[in-house]
Amino acid sequence: MSKRWKFGLATICLILILVQVCFMMKPLNQNTLENKPWNNVKPIKPSTNRRKQSILYGQDEFSSQLPKLQHTFSPEPVEYAKLREKRRLAIKRSFLHGWNGYKTYALGHDELKPLTNKTHDPFGGWGATMVDALSTLLVMNLEDELKSVIDHVQRIDFNVDEDVSVFESIIRYLGGFISAYDLSDQKYPILLTQAQRLANVLLPAFDTPSGLPTHLWNPARNMSFYQDTLIAEAGTVQLELMMLSQFTQNPIYMQKAQAITDLLDNMDYGHGMYIRGLYPTSLDVEKGRFRDDTTTFGAMGDSAFEYLLTDGKIPQYGRMYLDSIRSMKQHMLRQIPGYDMLLLPPYDTFRQKAENSMDHLTCFVPGMLAMGSKTFNEPEDMDIAKGLLETCVFMYRTTKTGLSPENWYISEIERYNPITYNKTRAELERARDWWYDDGEIPTVQKTKNKPTTEYDINYKLPPVRSRPPSLFFGDERYILRPETVESLFILYRITGDQKYQEYGWEIFQAIDKWCKTKSAFAAFQNVDSDIEIPEDNQIDSMESFLYAETFKYLYLLFSSPNMISLDKFVFNTEAHPFVRRHWHWA
Repeated sequence: MSKRWKFGLATICLILILVQVCFMMKPLNQNTLENKPWNNVKPIKPSTNRRKQSILYGQDEFSSQLPKLQHTFSPEPVEYAKLREKRRLAIKRSFLHGWNGYKTYALGHDELKPLTNKTHDPFGGWGATMVDALSTLLVMNLEDELKSVIDHVQRIDFNVDEDVSVFESIIRYLGGFISAYDLSDQKYPILLTQAQRLANVLLPAFDTPSGLPTHLWNPARNMSFYQDTLIAEAGTVQLELMMLSQFTQNPIYMQKAQAITDLLDNMDYGHGMYIRGLYPTSLDVEKGRFRDDTTTFGAMGDSAFEYLLTDGKIPQYGRMYLDSIRSMKQHMLRQIPGYDMLLLPPYDTFRQKAENSMDHLTCFVPGMLAMGSKTFNEPEDMDIAKGLLETCVFMYRTTKTGLSPENWYISEIERYNPITYNKTRAELERARDWWYDDGEIPTVQKTKNKPTTEYDINYKLPPVRSRPPSLFFGDERYILRPETVESLFILYRITGDQKYQEYGWEIFQAIDKWCKTKSAFAAFQNVDSDIEIPEDNQIDSMESFLYAETFKYLYLLFSSPNMISLDKFVFNTEAHPFVRRHWHWA
């Protein structure tokens, strides 16, 4: 090819390239895109104007694998919203009153003594109230308060030369760290770091022949002199350790927890397990068997059953939970003649004999049963939940202070019978006399559920009945316990019935009236006393669960139902919420 032709071809190519570039740089006329086949396919771009949803409302993309738990609430009238908000803020102010007293006189210590303003350190001296309150600070939108103590959190040294409770350390500290890390949208890495440091200090306590952790552990000496534990302690580590494994991607924590569950799952008569699903209270960590015969859903047993439901979407845990609840209904549950109330007393599984008492700790059971009823489609369990909760509320409403005692006794009780419970004498007589009529066995009609009340600003609770003659109080203290308000919160979120809010408001007012001190809140000596001056009946004690649980559940009872929804969060036994997620193991 001649140089002339080569030059001419190069010139033409250059001109074509320039024309194409000019065309590409020219703005497109939108009309030229009309009626094109790709016109309806538009790229999805993230909105720069969309405000990120608070983590307190869960994850947008999360879709629960469980049945829907929460009631579908109708739109809230303005007047009722004002009333609810007024109550919510009153609860928040009371929380801040106690929190500021703790910060002033006891920050960094486990507890404030609210009458003398001295300190008390029963949980390692690591700041139990401070750590227990972290998740509540975030729930109440008080993140600046969390920031004000984060340096104290960072300085906690877990290698103390004293015996600490493995159980309390896990539910209060480990649960508190992980929940606050989660609820703060993981903004404070020190919270996860401290959780892992604490877990690593406690892990050797699980290195027993059975895999059951010892009751107490000395971190500095790396040893324990104890060879026993409680079922509540062994069965209430799974959620926290599983969460820690998920966040750190280190499976060792979950493996320790799962080994305990597998051990309990395989226990039989030879291990002291006399009734399937009813775990006695005391365990020998060396032999891996039970040391007594008594099962209780109250002190020393409670949260082990709760955690079977908490992890209930795992088939093994769900099966174990259902076994426990079915055996509980068959053997333990009692009804109170003439009252729409139920009793859940301790039970000797060997002699198959129930006691006639119940403690305040058992009052978490209504909330557990209500969630279990929805999770596993067990309608009867919802009726039982309501009956037990009425008993717990009754213990508040029938005292002179409106506060509940620690425990109570009822001598006249009957074995629970779903056919006779909550039925009138006339209904039972008609059922009993069926053979005198047409020979057909009638069914006792279930009492119709009363319609629930929603958003009534003039709502009044019905008067409370007098106590049965056979009922009397044992320990008459109220130590700021949360279990009843926990169940009120859950039953309200599941049923939408306003009466549970009203019950909760009565309890809050009683706490504020009788337990409030100049610096914080105090336990109460005698809930049925005639003493009119609160200070004369107060105890110089204030446990950290007041800030982790009692105030949190009361606050959430009067918050928007979408906030910390039961469908998007799961609570540990210390009321520390964790965001529900779909976890994927490597």
